[in-house]
Amino acid sequence: MDISEKNQKKPDITPSKKRKKKISYESLFNAMVLHSADVVLILEASGVVRFCSPSSLATLGRHPEELEGRNFFSIMDDKTAGEQRAMFLSNIFAGNPSFSRSFDIKNEFGNTVHIDAQLSNYLHNPDIKGVLITMRDTTRQKEAEEKAFFYEYFDPLTKLPNKESFLVRTKAYISIAKNRGKEFGVMALGLDNFKTINDMYGTHEGDEVLKQVGQRLTSSLRGDDVVARYRSDKFLVLFADIKSSDNIQELIEKAKNAFNQPFRLKLGQEVSLSASMGIAFFPNDGNDAGTLLQKAESALYTAKTAGKKNYRLFDAKLNKALLNRQKLEKELEAAIKEERFEPYFQPKVDYTGHIIGAEALVRWRLSSGRIRQPSAFIEIAESSGYMDAISDLMLKKTCSYIASWSWQGLADIPVSLNLSPKQFSNNNVIENLIELIKMYEIDPRRLEFEITESSIMSHEKDSIEKLFKFKEFGVSVAIDDFGTGYSSFSKLKDYPVDTLKIDRSFVSPLPNDKKASVIASAIIDLAHTLSFNVVAEGVETMEQMKFLDTIFCDQFQGYLFSKPVPEYQFCSMLAKGLPLLKSGILPE
Repeated sequence: MDISEKNQKKPDITPSKKRKKKISYESLFNAMVLHSADVVLILEASGVVRFCSPSSLATLGRHPEELEGRNFFSIMDDKTAGEQRAMFLSNIFAGNPSFSRSFDIKNEFGNTVHIDAQLSNYLHNPDIKGVLITMRDTTRQKEAEEKAFFYEYFDPLTKLPNKESFLVRTKAYISIAKNRGKEFGVMALGLDNFKTINDMYGTHEGDEVLKQVGQRLTSSLRGDDVVARYRSDKFLVLFADIKSSDNIQELIEKAKNAFNQPFRLKLGQEVSLSASMGIAFFPNDGNDAGTLLQKAESALYTAKTAGKKNYRLFDAKLNKALLNRQKLEKELEAAIKEERFEPYFQPKVDYTGHIIGAEALVRWRLSSGRIRQPSAFIEIAESSGYMDAISDLMLKKTCSYIASWSWQGLADIPVSLNLSPKQFSNNNVIENLIELIKMYEIDPRRLEFEITESSIMSHEKDSIEKLFKFKEFGVSVAIDDFGTGYSSFSKLKDYPVDTLKIDRSFVSPLPNDKKASVIASAIIDLAHTLSFNVVAEGVETMEQMKFLDTIFCDQFQGYLFSKPVPEYQFCSMLAKGLPLLKSGILPE
């Protein structure tokens, strides 16, 4: 083979590669601008729009043709347009290559659109000769941030600052007061008997009153005083500048003025309200916001124990009582989460002493196993708003026990539970009850709700309709503590109830007290005339039992037969089926 032939380049027999089409930067930029969700503008140094991308229609509600040739700052919010124009020009004249701005623009419909913009200075670029702006609509993001901020630092109901915001402002005033050698005060204000309004008119009306209280306090006090809502029916006030603790009296009177006139409910009624107040001072009572608030609360607690419309200045000796109360509130909250509240059952018996019913009474089982009696926590549970959760837990566990007794073949006795005014006023009380009864597959006739006279009387028409629904469903209703409220005998005929419970205050003096004997006899006679069953509670002696039997009382409940006992012990009583008279002697 010839060398020259050998060294010749062999032809390329592989398929020829296609050449990639070269895309110009100009085409790429045009495509990006046309399809970008961000608005792209080019402004002249004067602010006139020379170019606008198509996305302006979606973001601003304006066609590019509407904006091109128009001064960009003319579509801004009037309040900020001048400031934004000045900032734009100052950056341009300073030769800044790029800068960021946020501003508001009015769209075609007059709505405000919040914009985040990135500006790049290409005035000296011969191809652009303008300021390139890339704008993004961040309205939703800003609204979400503002909403989050509001819920973190403001009370949604009253729109007042909340506790966290109040503490932040108090810290700021502490710094000012330290530098200037000033004194200021922190007030904790609590409404007197506000629970009654919720019980009688419902929480919606109660919320309306709380809003009015916040408005009145704000308008009654000085412009630089800070009013905040703490929790429930408590408010906080920061008296920004006081000459001395003696000067506080004038400010207290201003706060009291907020309660001079009655508050008008949405239903049209008017309710009068008063408040108690506790005050602590910087620097005498504390050097930090948390301590001042805690001591103002302590003073408020002292004022409330003295009665309505009182105020107290902080006293270190009384602080211990508040600390114990706060500790109990935290324990209550934890106990609810851990479901440590349970029903104890006190039997109801007939004249022979045999069990024919029971009442479920709340008990708090501590982690140690020890039982805490209601007298130790009911008042605090009610005032701190925990009572409803406890009552719901009681109903749930009671229904569970009733189902268990049926499975064990024990006597099908009815069990009664106390229904608080707030629970009774809840529009969903019937639906919640039906759900529980279906869940545990129990007979509705096994349940009886005990309701106070005031619960029915507060909204009589609605209450009677609700009572009829209870009856239709098969649940019994008893009027608890009859005779201690403000019902008249004539009203009883309109109430679809099954039972009257004679309050223990009438039973305790029997049979020696003549007036109590006449009242008890009259209640029983009237109840039987209206076909009501009668239960006497608080029966503790055989003499009381015998007398009540002679005036034809139907059922008896009290320590003569049994104290409230845990479920397992009550099961044992039902299984034995024996009379429960402690003396072992049946009434003649």
